[in-house]
Amino acid sequence: MEPEPSRRDRKKLQTRDELIIQAARLFDAHGFDAVTTEQIAEAADVSQRTFFRHFPSKEAVLYADTDVLRERMRAAFDSRPANEAVTLSVTHAMMAITDDYPDDRDLRYLQARLGSTSPALSAYARAVVQASWEHELTTAIAERIGVNPLEDAHPEILAGAAFSALRAATRQWFANDGEGDLPEVLRRALGAIGRLDVPAA
Repeated sequence: MEPEPSRRDRKKLQTRDELIIQAARLFDAHGFDAVTTEQIAEAADVSQRTFFRHFPSKEAVLYADTDVLRERMRAAFDSRPANEAVTLSVTHAMMAITDDYPDDRDLRYLQARLGSTSPALSAYARAVVQASWEHELTTAIAERIGVNPLEDAHPEILAGAAFSALRAATRQWFANDGEGDLPEVLRRALGAIGRLDVPAA
């Protein structure tokens, strides 16, 4: 059994959670570009220095679960049978990103809304968040089919197609004012990449 977190660790987690909550509230009320890290820190009743101990930027606080979702996606891919069609394993991995959709629906909608109005945030989401996920998926696919992704383009192409599907699904869902089920919209979008399948190793 893992040891219980210390009082200090619990306090750190509480501070981190409060920064996430206050950032989302301010972004929702004022827009992403109008809010500063100083305002987020003040709303959470901590110093700006404390803010930067937890997050490198205000973009990072809005996407605080990036690492958790990347690890969940990779674990979902690795849990699939080695002889399964790679595109099916990719579909399961991508769907794992939306596992908490009922609880995270408001956050995902906020991210989509802010990304549609802030070029800086949109660039961050694509160049940092999705790039790290796509690299992880590319690596997983390459290991599954036994190729070097620097020499064989299949893993990168397939991972890129999967994240194009995610972006398309998110745009479609947001354009419909967040109505409907995002996981189902994503599942349909992922169906378009079946022709890119490659044989398992």
